[in-house]
Amino acid sequence: MTLKTKILSLAFFTFSTIGFAQSNCATLKGCERKLCELNIKLAAAKKAGNQNQIKGVEDAISKTRKNCTTKTVQSDLDKKVKEKQQKVKEKTADLNEAIKDKESQEKIDKKRKKLNEAKADLNKALAEQKTK
Repeated sequence: MTLKTKILSLAFFTFSTIGFAQSNCATLKGCERKLCELNIKLAAAKKAGNQNQIKGVEDAISKTRKNCTTKTVQSDLDKKVKEKQQKVKEKTADLNEAIKDKESQEKIDKKRKKLNEAKADLNKALAEQKTK
């Protein structure tokens, strides 16, 4: 087998594994899912040759293997949801204040857009919380 063939085979195997892993992470729960997602990030960082990101993801994998429990995963997700809920409250207050102060329609629309983005982030966090 030539060097070129070996490299192409390895590349094909890597891309196949990454695609397979991405589709399978959704079927996992808890720590297994978290590790699966981190391994996908690691593969992408290696593909990009980003040494800093590789080190960071490898550290995250190590910490996850050492410390991860179902309880910690749920706690992290609960914390994330609370942060997103707080952001929605803040953006709602900002919008209401802008309306009350009769700010320009442009500013009101901008604040409404920020609120909608915060709500979308909250919905994403809630969906993630239900699946893990």
